[in-house]
Amino acid sequence: MRKLPALPSVRKLPALLVTAALVASLSACATAPAPGSAGCTAPASGNASNVVSATGKFGEKPTVTVPTPINTSHTEVSTLIEGSGRILTDGTPALIEYTIYSGATGKEVQASSYGTPAAPITVGATKGGPLVDALECSRVGSRIAVAVKASDLSSTTGKTDTTSGPAYVAVIDIKRAFLPKADGALQLGVNDMPAVVTAPNGAPGISVPDVAAPTKEVVQLVRKGSGHRLMAKDTAVVQFTAVDWAAKPTVQESSWTNGDAATTIPLGDATLPEQFKKALVGQTVGSQVMVVIPPSATSSTATTSIYVFDVLGSL
Repeated sequence: MRKLPALPSVRKLPALLVTAALVASLSACATAPAPGSAGCTAPASGNASNVVSATGKFGEKPTVTVPTPINTSHTEVSTLIEGSGRILTDGTPALIEYTIYSGATGKEVQASSYGTPAAPITVGATKGGPLVDALECSRVGSRIAVAVKASDLSSTTGKTDTTSGPAYVAVIDIKRAFLPKADGALQLGVNDMPAVVTAPNGAPGISVPDVAAPTKEVVQLVRKGSGHRLMAKDTAVVQFTAVDWAAKPTVQESSWTNGDAATTIPLGDATLPEQFKKALVGQTVGSQVMVVIPPSATSSTATTSIYVFDVLGSL
């Protein structure tokens, strides 16, 4: 595989919050709609999540009561504060604050920074784990209590059983959400340039024409959004796919297929390739942008690279 220009490293969330596995198990226990989310399926509330209470201002670290022991056979979600913002659907990146407790002892085991900007998590990401997936169907502005079976959270196989066992409990404030995919207006295509088609979830397919690659960098707007215009000081929230013009139609790198999770690109980062900065600064949220990057004396690839970015939001 040819090496394409690199994006800055993706920031990772703590292991208890983001644990590989269990997307299938959450789908199995998704039985009831959350408040205000007609037709949306999510883990239901139950005895384990209903006994958790929390006081304190939304967005600040709460005072939480966790009666012990708390056991559960599956993931449960109760709404402590009901928000009125965007409903989190599969693929939605969101900013959250959280505190996690042992259901056996009631003691805190992990917490977010409560105030320091963090990377968004993506609902439904294949490496998200049950605590992240439990956000689906909740609204921005909500505080939820999630009870998840401890053995499910630490599973490395994705397999669960239905017996009751010790739980972890998380109290999560959902502060902000971004677009799950570019939703801007389609723009006219350009002759002899790659064509972009999108799957229902927004993942792009890139069709490379049977012509010589351009010798100069080309930025093409595929969809034009109507949101915030990115500035050089912003951190962009994006999904992206990259292909090599000469290796068509092989996908070389993609956030859509590598965990389904959005990533952040600090546009002021000195390590960010100038081609990406040029392509993204000035674009509007909701846009889909294609940049074709020919090789140069300073690049790490000998062939032309094609990147398609969905601009989902900014920090």
